[in-house]
Amino acid sequence: MKCVSLQVPAFISTVLWAGYSDATSRKLAVLPPLIGAAVRLLLFLAIIYFDMHPAFLIVASICDGFGGGMCAMLMASFSYIASVTGSHSRSWRVVIVEVSSGLAVAVSQLCIGYAVHYLGFAWTFVILLSTLFTALCYTVFILPEADVMSATATDSGQFFTTKHFRRVLTLYMNDGEDGSQRHWKLRFTLLLMALTCAVKIGDTDVETLFMLSAPLCFTAVWIGYFFATTFFIRSLVSLVVTHIFVRHVGDLILIVVGLMFGVAYQIMFGLSTNRLMLFTG
Repeated sequence: MKCVSLQVPAFISTVLWAGYSDATSRKLAVLPPLIGAAVRLLLFLAIIYFDMHPAFLIVASICDGFGGGMCAMLMASFSYIASVTGSHSRSWRVVIVEVSSGLAVAVSQLCIGYAVHYLGFAWTFVILLSTLFTALCYTVFILPEADVMSATATDSGQFFTTKHFRRVLTLYMNDGEDGSQRHWKLRFTLLLMALTCAVKIGDTDVETLFMLSAPLCFTAVWIGYFFATTFFIRSLVSLVVTHIFVRHVGDLILIVVGLMFGVAYQIMFGLSTNRLMLFTG
């Protein structure tokens, strides 16, 4: 339920903000996911402080989803990269973003386990809110603006208009001038992205519940260890493998190998009955 409440509004917001950033500002697309995450943490604090029903966690996820969540943040980051780099270095810079996000998640998971153990959930959320506020200030006051694809005076500042919504949907409804059936390819790509993100958004909660249960019976610190190790190894392997594959075999084989690694990880995780098997997977 939490996965659906986050994913559905996140995809709607991501598509809309993606089209808007093409016409107005790349920086502007970074702000909604940061604001949505901040609102989500504020609601978490309210739930803890007022001892509210856990069902309100779904409301917090919906608020985060309308900001776009991680989907919108990655979209905004990749769009920004596309605007400031050439095709010869774009793949490498995309990997740098992936590695940076992976390392950030690894460090945060390692620290959050100890933070929850020693400080409790409330102060942990306060620290996370401070980090989000710092990111917001950096985006607004320091991050330079990038050139957009089709900025015009009429497009600027018109997000809540039927013109904007029609322009975004036209991309998925009408074919290109060359008759390449682009709209069907974009629909299929969007569907695959939705299915993939559904797995990625929902798997953390399922994995956490799996590790808390018997026979593993992990504590918050051990869960932090596991997620930190997982994201660190993923980032390191992605960096090395991408550098080799992009140079020698191309992007398509790289994608296939990445999918195979992902499937192998999920199978190994589900079959794990002790810590050695879990960390090996």
